[in-house]
Amino acid sequence: MFRIDKDFFVFQSSMWQTNSVVYRNEAVAVVIDPTYFPSEIRIIASQAMNSKAFNKYVIFTHADFDHIVGHQYFNGFKLLGHSAFRTVDREAQLIQLNELDETYYVSRDKKFVFPEIDNYLEDGMRIPLAKDELLVIHAPGHTAESIFLISRSKRILVAGDYLSDLEFPFVYHSFRSYIDTLEKTRKLVDELEIEMVIPGHGDFAAGRQEILFRIDSDKAYLEEILARVMDYCARGMTLKEILEVLKEMSFRGEKITGVLVKMHMENIRKAVEEICAGN
Repeated sequence: MFRIDKDFFVFQSSMWQTNSVVYRNEAVAVVIDPTYFPSEIRIIASQAMNSKAFNKYVIFTHADFDHIVGHQYFNGFKLLGHSAFRTVDREAQLIQLNELDETYYVSRDKKFVFPEIDNYLEDGMRIPLAKDELLVIHAPGHTAESIFLISRSKRILVAGDYLSDLEFPFVYHSFRSYIDTLEKTRKLVDELEIEMVIPGHGDFAAGRQEILFRIDSDKAYLEEILARVMDYCARGMTLKEILEVLKEMSFRGEKITGVLVKMHMENIRKAVEEICAGN
Protein backbone atom coordinates (compact mmCIF):
# COMPACT_ATOMS: atom_id res chain seq x y z
CA MET A 1 0.00 0.00 0.00
CA PHE A 2 1.14 3.53 -0.82
CA ARG A 3 -0.23 6.35 1.29
CA ILE A 4 -0.25 9.52 -0.80
CA ASP A 5 -1.57 11.57 2.11
CA LYS A 6 -3.79 11.08 5.14
CA ASP A 7 -6.89 10.06 3.15
CA PHE A 8 -5.61 8.90 -0.26
CA PHE A 9 -4.28 5.35 -0.63
CA VAL A 10 -3.05 3.29 -3.58
CA PHE A 11 -2.94 -0.52 -3.52
CA GLN A 12 -0.86 -2.28 -6.17
CA SER A 13 -1.74 -5.86 -7.07
CA SER A 14 0.90 -8.45 -7.84
CA MET A 15 -1.13 -9.14 -11.01
CA TRP A 16 0.22 -6.80 -13.70
CA GLN A 17 1.00 -4.16 -11.04
CA THR A 18 -2.63 -3.07 -11.29
CA ASN A 19 -3.49 -0.08 -9.12
CA SER A 20 -6.57 0.42 -6.96
CA VAL A 21 -7.35 3.65 -5.11
CA VAL A 22 -9.13 4.36 -1.84
CA TYR A 23 -10.00 7.98 -1.05
CA ARG A 24 -11.91 8.48 2.17
CA ASN A 25 -12.72 11.39 4.46
CA GLU A 26 -15.51 12.41 6.79
CA ALA A 27 -17.99 12.84 3.93
CA VAL A 28 -17.30 10.05 1.46
CA ALA A 29 -15.50 6.79 0.80
CA VAL A 30 -14.43 6.21 -2.80
CA VAL A 31 -12.87 3.05 -4.21
CA ILE A 32 -11.51 3.10 -7.76
CA ASP A 33 -10.92 -0.14 -9.71
CA PRO A 34 -10.66 -2.66 -6.82
CA THR A 35 -8.52 -5.62 -7.94
CA TYR A 36 -7.24 -8.41 -8.35
CA PHE A 37 -6.69 -11.41 -6.05
CA PRO A 38 -9.32 -12.00 -3.33
CA SER A 39 -6.79 -11.50 -0.52
CA GLU A 40 -5.78 -8.16 -2.05
CA ILE A 41 -9.36 -7.02 -2.52
CA ARG A 42 -10.20 -7.84 1.10
CA ILE A 43 -7.39 -5.55 2.25
CA ILE A 44 -8.71 -2.76 0.03
CA ALA A 45 -12.22 -3.33 1.37
CA SER A 46 -11.07 -3.20 4.99
CA GLN A 47 -9.48 0.19 4.33
CA ALA A 48 -12.57 1.53 2.58
CA MET A 49 -14.99 0.15 5.16
CA ASN A 50 -13.05 1.93 7.89
CA SER A 51 -15.11 5.02 7.25
CA LYS A 52 -18.30 6.39 8.77
CA ALA A 53 -19.07 8.36 5.63
CA PHE A 54 -22.65 8.26 4.40
CA ASN A 55 -21.73 8.38 0.70
CA LYS A 56 -19.81 5.35 -0.54
CA TYR A 57 -18.86 4.68 -4.15
CA VAL A 58 -16.97 2.17 -6.25
CA ILE A 59 -15.95 3.92 -9.46
CA PHE A 60 -14.66 2.09 -12.52
CA THR A 61 -12.28 3.86 -14.89
CA HIS A 62 -13.34 1.36 -17.55
CA ALA A 63 -14.80 -2.13 -17.92
CA ASP A 64 -11.73 -4.31 -18.50
CA PHE A 65 -12.12 -7.35 -16.26
CA ASP A 66 -8.99 -6.65 -14.21
CA HIS A 67 -10.45 -3.29 -13.15
CA ILE A 68 -13.95 -4.42 -12.18
CA VAL A 69 -13.33 -7.82 -10.59
CA GLY A 70 -13.52 -6.71 -6.95
CA HIS A 71 -16.79 -4.83 -6.66
CA GLN A 72 -18.66 -7.65 -4.88
CA TYR A 73 -16.65 -7.00 -1.71
CA PHE A 74 -18.14 -3.53 -1.20
CA ASN A 75 -21.64 -3.98 0.15
CA GLY A 76 -23.53 -0.72 0.43
CA PHE A 77 -21.35 1.07 -2.11
CA LYS A 78 -22.96 2.55 -5.21
CA LEU A 79 -21.33 1.51 -8.48
CA LEU A 80 -20.38 4.31 -10.87
CA GLY A 81 -19.08 4.14 -14.44
CA HIS A 82 -19.35 5.97 -17.73
CA SER A 83 -22.60 5.66 -19.67
CA ALA A 84 -20.78 3.71 -22.41
CA PHE A 85 -20.69 0.80 -19.94
CA ARG A 86 -24.05 -0.05 -21.50
CA THR A 87 -22.29 -1.18 -24.69
CA VAL A 88 -19.54 -3.32 -23.13
CA ASP A 89 -19.27 -6.97 -24.21
CA ARG A 90 -19.86 -8.53 -20.81
CA GLU A 91 -19.31 -12.09 -21.93
CA ALA A 92 -15.88 -11.28 -23.36
CA GLN A 93 -14.75 -9.82 -20.03
CA LEU A 94 -16.04 -12.85 -18.13
CA ILE A 95 -14.21 -15.23 -20.48
CA GLN A 96 -10.91 -13.35 -20.04
CA LEU A 97 -11.26 -13.34 -16.26
CA ASN A 98 -12.02 -17.05 -16.11
CA GLU A 99 -9.08 -17.88 -18.38
CA LEU A 100 -6.66 -15.91 -16.23
CA ASP A 101 -8.02 -17.35 -12.99
CA GLU A 102 -7.73 -20.88 -14.38
CA THR A 103 -4.16 -20.22 -15.50
CA TYR A 104 -3.08 -19.10 -12.02
CA TYR A 105 -5.41 -21.36 -10.00
CA VAL A 106 -7.24 -18.40 -8.48
CA SER A 107 -10.12 -19.42 -6.22
CA ARG A 108 -12.72 -16.70 -5.58
CA ASP A 109 -14.94 -16.85 -2.51
CA LYS A 110 -17.28 -14.36 -4.20
CA LYS A 111 -18.27 -15.38 -7.71
CA PHE A 112 -17.69 -12.60 -10.20
CA VAL A 113 -20.69 -11.00 -11.85
CA PHE A 114 -20.47 -8.05 -14.20
CA PRO A 115 -21.27 -4.87 -12.26
CA GLU A 116 -24.66 -3.26 -12.68
CA ILE A 117 -23.99 0.48 -12.66
CA ASP A 118 -26.13 2.47 -10.21
CA ASN A 119 -25.26 5.91 -11.54
CA TYR A 120 -23.79 6.65 -14.95
CA LEU A 121 -21.09 9.29 -15.29
CA GLU A 122 -20.56 11.78 -18.11
CA ASP A 123 -17.73 14.07 -19.12
CA GLY A 124 -17.41 17.10 -16.85
CA MET A 125 -19.40 15.71 -13.93
CA ARG A 126 -18.15 16.50 -10.45
CA ILE A 127 -18.36 14.15 -7.48
CA PRO A 128 -18.28 16.19 -4.24
CA LEU A 129 -15.84 15.01 -1.56
CA ALA A 130 -16.24 17.46 1.34
CA LYS A 131 -13.35 19.90 0.78
CA ASP A 132 -12.46 18.29 -2.56
CA GLU A 133 -14.17 16.99 -5.66
CA LEU A 134 -13.49 14.36 -8.30
CA LEU A 135 -13.74 15.71 -11.83
CA VAL A 136 -14.86 13.12 -14.39
CA ILE A 137 -13.18 13.31 -17.80
CA HIS A 138 -14.35 11.02 -20.60
CA ALA A 139 -11.19 9.48 -22.09
CA PRO A 140 -12.09 7.23 -25.04
CA GLY A 141 -9.38 5.45 -26.98
CA HIS A 142 -8.26 2.50 -24.90
CA THR A 143 -11.95 1.64 -24.56
CA ALA A 144 -15.08 3.62 -25.37
CA GLU A 145 -16.11 3.92 -21.72
CA SER A 146 -12.74 4.95 -20.27
CA ILE A 147 -12.64 7.90 -17.88
CA PHE A 148 -10.12 9.87 -15.87
CA LEU A 149 -10.84 10.95 -12.31
CA ILE A 150 -9.11 14.11 -11.11
CA SER A 151 -8.83 15.16 -7.47
CA ARG A 152 -8.94 18.94 -7.77
CA SER A 153 -7.42 19.78 -4.39
CA LYS A 154 -4.73 17.09 -4.48
CA ARG A 155 -3.99 17.62 -8.19
CA ILE A 156 -3.95 13.87 -8.79
CA LEU A 157 -5.22 12.25 -11.99
CA VAL A 158 -6.32 8.60 -11.81
CA ALA A 159 -5.81 7.48 -15.39
CA GLY A 160 -7.10 3.93 -15.76
CA ASP A 161 -5.25 2.17 -18.57
CA TYR A 162 -3.36 5.24 -19.78
CA LEU A 163 0.12 6.68 -19.19
CA SER A 164 1.79 3.57 -17.77
CA ASP A 165 5.54 3.26 -17.35
CA LEU A 166 5.21 -0.46 -18.18
CA GLU A 167 3.14 -0.45 -21.36
CA PHE A 168 2.66 1.35 -24.63
CA PRO A 169 -0.97 2.27 -25.40
CA PHE A 170 -3.33 -0.65 -25.93
CA VAL A 171 -5.96 0.49 -28.43
CA TYR A 172 -9.19 -1.47 -28.14
CA HIS A 173 -11.52 1.34 -29.24
CA SER A 174 -9.98 3.94 -31.56
CA PHE A 175 -6.55 5.29 -32.49
CA ARG A 176 -7.88 8.74 -33.31
CA SER A 177 -9.86 8.94 -30.08
CA TYR A 178 -6.80 7.80 -28.12
CA ILE A 179 -4.66 10.58 -29.63
CA ASP A 180 -7.42 13.13 -28.95
CA THR A 181 -7.52 11.96 -25.33
CA LEU A 182 -3.76 12.38 -24.96
CA GLU A 183 -3.93 15.88 -26.41
CA LYS A 184 -6.75 16.72 -24.01
CA THR A 185 -4.74 15.29 -21.12
CA ARG A 186 -1.80 17.56 -21.91
CA LYS A 187 -4.11 20.59 -21.66
CA LEU A 188 -5.59 19.32 -18.39
CA VAL A 189 -2.13 18.91 -16.87
CA ASP A 190 -1.43 22.59 -17.53
CA GLU A 191 -4.88 24.01 -16.78
CA LEU A 192 -5.43 22.05 -13.54
CA GLU A 193 -1.75 21.94 -12.55
CA ILE A 194 -1.76 18.15 -12.22
CA GLU A 195 1.15 16.99 -10.07
CA MET A 196 0.68 13.21 -10.11
CA VAL A 197 -0.80 10.59 -12.43
CA ILE A 198 -1.78 7.17 -11.12
CA PRO A 199 -1.92 4.77 -14.08
CA GLY A 200 -3.87 1.53 -14.14
CA HIS A 201 -0.61 -0.42 -14.14
CA GLY A 202 2.83 0.45 -12.83
CA ASP A 203 4.45 3.34 -11.00
CA PHE A 204 3.03 6.81 -10.52
CA ALA A 205 4.14 9.68 -12.73
CA ALA A 206 5.19 12.41 -10.30
CA GLY A 207 5.87 15.91 -11.53
CA ARG A 208 5.07 17.72 -14.76
CA GLN A 209 8.17 16.53 -16.61
CA GLU A 210 7.46 12.81 -16.12
CA ILE A 211 3.75 13.23 -16.85
CA LEU A 212 4.39 15.06 -20.12
CA PHE A 213 7.06 12.54 -21.11
CA ARG A 214 4.53 9.73 -20.83
CA ILE A 215 1.89 11.68 -22.75
CA ASP A 216 4.24 12.66 -25.55
CA SER A 217 5.90 9.24 -25.93
CA ASP A 218 2.53 7.48 -26.01
CA LYS A 219 1.29 9.93 -28.63
CA ALA A 220 4.45 9.50 -30.72
CA TYR A 221 4.00 5.71 -30.72
CA LEU A 222 0.41 5.96 -31.93
CA GLU A 223 1.16 8.59 -34.55
CA GLU A 224 4.05 6.57 -35.96
CA ILE A 225 1.80 3.54 -36.40
CA LEU A 226 -0.93 5.61 -38.05
CA ALA A 227 1.45 7.40 -40.42
CA ARG A 228 3.22 4.25 -41.50
CA VAL A 229 0.03 2.22 -41.89
CA MET A 230 -1.48 5.02 -43.99
CA ASP A 231 1.59 4.98 -46.23
CA TYR A 232 1.67 1.19 -46.52
CA CYS A 233 -2.03 0.98 -47.29
CA ALA A 234 -1.62 3.57 -50.04
CA ARG A 235 1.12 1.38 -51.52
CA GLY A 236 -1.23 -1.61 -51.53
CA MET A 237 0.65 -3.65 -48.94
CA THR A 238 -1.19 -6.56 -47.32
CA LEU A 239 -1.86 -6.86 -43.59
CA LYS A 240 0.77 -9.60 -43.36
CA GLU A 241 3.36 -7.36 -45.00
CA ILE A 242 2.51 -4.42 -42.75
CA LEU A 243 2.76 -6.56 -39.62
CA GLU A 244 6.15 -7.87 -40.72
CA VAL A 245 7.56 -4.37 -41.24
CA LEU A 246 6.11 -2.76 -38.11
CA LYS A 247 6.90 -5.57 -35.68
CA GLU A 248 10.41 -4.08 -35.33
CA MET A 249 9.12 -0.76 -33.95
CA SER A 250 10.47 0.58 -30.67
CA PHE A 251 8.76 2.41 -27.82
CA ARG A 252 10.50 4.98 -25.64
CA GLY A 253 13.79 3.99 -27.20
CA GLU A 254 13.44 0.29 -26.43
CA LYS A 255 12.61 -2.56 -28.79
CA ILE A 256 9.21 -4.12 -28.11
CA THR A 257 9.79 -7.66 -26.86
CA GLY A 258 8.22 -10.53 -24.93
CA VAL A 259 4.50 -10.64 -24.22
CA LEU A 260 4.08 -7.05 -25.41
CA VAL A 261 4.79 -8.07 -29.01
CA LYS A 262 1.33 -9.63 -29.23
CA MET A 263 -0.31 -6.40 -28.02
CA HIS A 264 1.76 -4.38 -30.49
CA MET A 265 0.57 -6.62 -33.31
CA GLU A 266 -3.03 -6.13 -32.19
CA ASN A 267 -2.53 -2.37 -32.28
CA ILE A 268 -1.26 -2.60 -35.85
CA ARG A 269 -4.27 -4.70 -36.87
CA LYS A 270 -6.54 -2.09 -35.29
CA ALA A 271 -4.81 0.72 -37.19
CA VAL A 272 -5.13 -1.17 -40.48
CA GLU A 273 -8.82 -1.73 -39.75
CA GLU A 274 -9.36 1.99 -39.09
CA ILE A 275 -7.28 3.37 -41.95
CA CYS A 276 -7.31 0.83 -44.76
CA ALA A 277 -10.98 -0.14 -44.79
CA GLY A 278 -12.32 0.59 -48.24
CA ASN A 279 -8.89 1.27 -49.74
